[in-house]
Amino acid sequence: MIRRCIILNPWAGRGMAGKRRAELEHMLHAHGVAFDLITTHARGGATELTYQAIERGYQQIIAVGGDGTINEIVNGIMGSRSKERAQATLGIVPLGTGSDFIKVLDGVRPNDLAGAVRRIAVGRTYAVDVGRICARNPFQEYVRYFINGMGMGVDAQVTVESLKITRFKGRAVYLVAILRALSTYRAYPMSVRFDQQQIHKRMLFTSIANGRCQGGSFWMTPQALINDGWLDLCMVDHLRPDQILRYLPLLMRGTHTHLRYVTMGRARHVTVDCIAPFPVAADGEVIATDARHVDVEVLPGAIEVVG
Repeated sequence: MIRRCIILNPWAGRGMAGKRRAELEHMLHAHGVAFDLITTHARGGATELTYQAIERGYQQIIAVGGDGTINEIVNGIMGSRSKERAQATLGIVPLGTGSDFIKVLDGVRPNDLAGAVRRIAVGRTYAVDVGRICARNPFQEYVRYFINGMGMGVDAQVTVESLKITRFKGRAVYLVAILRALSTYRAYPMSVRFDQQQIHKRMLFTSIANGRCQGGSFWMTPQALINDGWLDLCMVDHLRPDQILRYLPLLMRGTHTHLRYVTMGRARHVTVDCIAPFPVAADGEVIATDARHVDVEVLPGAIEVVG
């Protein structure tokens, strides 16, 4: 019998995950699914809880929350593997604000408890790629993993701003965060090297993705596949505010890829350098606000997802 540990973030989805805990437990029991459930109590806590669960012999870790909760658990699973501990599969109950990663999963819908419980009960898994980030400044190095996507520049600043917002929910959070980020972010020249190519120019942002959608409703990399062994890139030149407002709807529809201000690409390894500190975010979580150099690589088929 599979030992399952459910890690529930009660604040995910602006508190929706915590409110639906009893409903989730009832459905799991009705399907005969054995599990133990624990809750997070602080940002980043799901990673440590995942380490502990794997040490105790749990073979499946189920994230109840949004992209941030999934990201923390992915980092716990990948960190445990690097220390030669037992591997664990990843289950997802999507009750988050954005729920971007699940948008590429067949038949998976946000806030659908019944569907999530059925998938857990059936127990089929498939391999998904993972990205590894190493962000550095002169004083510190940050190593993190992501399963959906990461950004550097104004899109990462949007993540920084979104974490400060408590009065709004859903897409409104990201729209308010965009306005705040655009009013404060200053673009500096970035050097991006990928797949034997190099680009050096002032950029609004550089996004590197395994999935297709980020920020709740922005289809940065609409052709990306989560199991092809590649990362997809979307690099946008520095734009005036009026241009940003004009092209933002295209980004929300995934029809921006033809614009002359946009460079798309695919790579297994990417490096980014900038003369000034820049923010880095992954799966809705802030990795660094002062990076100068970033290395990103794909780890093909690195994690098994229940689906």
